[in-house]
Amino acid sequence: MGDHLIWSTRAREEYVQLQEYLFEKWGEEIAIRVIKEINETVQRIQRSPEHYPVFLKRRKIHRCVASPQTSIFFTVDNNRIEIICLFDNRQDPKKRKL
Repeated sequence: MGDHLIWSTRAREEYVQLQEYLFEKWGEEIAIRVIKEINETVQRIQRSPEHYPVFLKRRKIHRCVASPQTSIFFTVDNNRIEIICLFDNRQDPKKRKL
């Protein structure tokens, strides 16, 4: 599909925080592997956003489980995909503010 993809400010901040956490707690090898997995997942979202189910119908927010630990939430509007947040699946779902 090749839609234009952007990251919200919130998503960028969460991505940076995730990277910092991974390097600090898990080391370079694990951090690089997880970052690579997330980047590949984002590329798949950009190619085929319709493959990921709508999570919140009223706001048309899609969810992609990038790994057992991380979900990526995004919206699609015309030819624009916006990554709105990354969520640590180990957290209480009530903390997920979409």
